[in-house]
Amino acid sequence: MSSRNTSPFARLAAISAALGILCVIGCAQSRTTNNKIMSESSRFELRQMDMHLHAGMERPVPLDEWVDLAVADGRKALLLLDHIELYRKTQAEYEAWAKEDGLPLWYPVGSAGHKALMADFDRVAKERKDDLLVFKGWEIDSRELDGDLEVEPMRMADVLGWHISPNNGGEAPNGQFLIRRAKQLKELQKDFPVPMILCHPFSMRIENIVNTAQEQGRDISKITVKEYRFFQPGEQEQLAEILRGTSIYVEINRAYEGCWKNPVVREAFLEDIRPLAEAGVQFTIGTDHHGLHGAQRPFHPEEYCSELGVTPENANGIVRDLLAKR
Repeated sequence: MSSRNTSPFARLAAISAALGILCVIGCAQSRTTNNKIMSESSRFELRQMDMHLHAGMERPVPLDEWVDLAVADGRKALLLLDHIELYRKTQAEYEAWAKEDGLPLWYPVGSAGHKALMADFDRVAKERKDDLLVFKGWEIDSRELDGDLEVEPMRMADVLGWHISPNNGGEAPNGQFLIRRAKQLKELQKDFPVPMILCHPFSMRIENIVNTAQEQGRDISKITVKEYRFFQPGEQEQLAEILRGTSIYVEINRAYEGCWKNPVVREAFLEDIRPLAEAGVQFTIGTDHHGLHGAQRPFHPEEYCSELGVTPENANGIVRDLLAKR
């Protein structure tokens, strides 16, 4: 039948059908890359992920060179971040701080710095999209959860990491502290629906206890497993109940390398962490690198994660979560 004899409604239907086919094809093509990455992400080994790489004001070399160091050691998925409080310095404070640490002035302070940093991260993500997954975020002192939050830069992030301080000179982080922070993050996600990480809580407790013992003149070899233990009875079950099924993660980072060599700390970690993994809590793997010394040494988190019950499947959870939001 010629188009001349086709009714307007039939022609309209044919055009709509054709557009529909093109739309389906286009949508399928746009999903192909993400589906491929999602498939690949499920195969990321622990050492191929670094979900805590400082890449802002404290960075010792240009960003591309910094990322290349991570890739050279096998990284395929990165969370680039910076301490949010650094951008609150005055210009004079920033210049003095950078000079003391021998750092270039990579970014301006204040909101201009937030934007410049995130634009830099976005550029790297775009340029390296064929061989590297790059996400961006902030590390924020968890004590800010008890006061006013700086919300504008937080809205720029793919991930918000919450720095658990060793609280040197005070009470070390413990189970009740972490439970309170987990509850706060779960509430905060109503306004900021992005993955969140409780950064390095267990190693921060070790730091506090060791420092306190040394200040008291104690022999640190006499510290017991009970003193190092993070949780009291019942607290692991409480934390797991809060975190299970959420996009709130607990970090395992490079500080565990040193801790793992101490058999007493190792036993405490096993008793504290493995039950969480078995209860469905999800973890992230990060180096927390700030300087060249760490970045130039091979990273092997599998050496301790395996015994802790933190598997590649578990640690890939945050990557799958982030890809699902793209």
